[in-house]
Amino acid sequence: FRLGSLKLQEVPSPAEVVKELIGYCLDSLGQLQAKAEHLQRENERLFSNWSDVEKRLEKCVEAKEELEADLYSRFVLVLNEKKAKIRNLQKLLSEARESAVDAKCSRDSIAATQMVIKRENNYDASTDEESENPAGASLPSAPERRDSSLLASPDIVDPAPRRKRRQRAAKPAGTGAKVAAYEAEQPAQEK
Repeated sequence: FRLGSLKLQEVPSPAEVVKELIGYCLDSLGQLQAKAEHLQRENERLFSNWSDVEKRLEKCVEAKEELEADLYSRFVLVLNEKKAKIRNLQKLLSEARESAVDAKCSRDSIAATQMVIKRENNYDASTDEESENPAGASLPSAPERRDSSLLASPDIVDPAPRRKRRQRAAKPAGTGAKVAAYEAEQPAQEK
């Protein structure tokens, strides 16, 4: 490898050239020493700054860890409270469902009891279907043609319960006239 080349010329006074070379080297050395001292001071300043920043960073990390621990402890408390609240709400919901089922059962039993009471109360009520059915209003009603001696007889069965059952059952449209005609024939056959 060739790093460089130079041509030397013969100088008439070599002492002056050596003197200039030494002066240049001394000046360069002084500049480099000043630069090195400046860089050394800068390096020390940066190192002290770095130490300060490192101490601050350690303090921040410690504060962050303390804050995280505090937040986690609070979060655990809030989370446990929420879980307890959820459990209570689920318990209340299940109790409400059970009470709704119980209420439905009791409502059904009350409705059944009311239906039985209604049946007993309606047994003595009027059984004329003509008041409910305008198509059969032109036919004479069965109780008007019966006399009271027939009802008092133990051999004759009272048709009122059968009529009540027919009234309670859902009737399709157009059956009222047939039922009224049948009831009109029924007392005539019993006589």
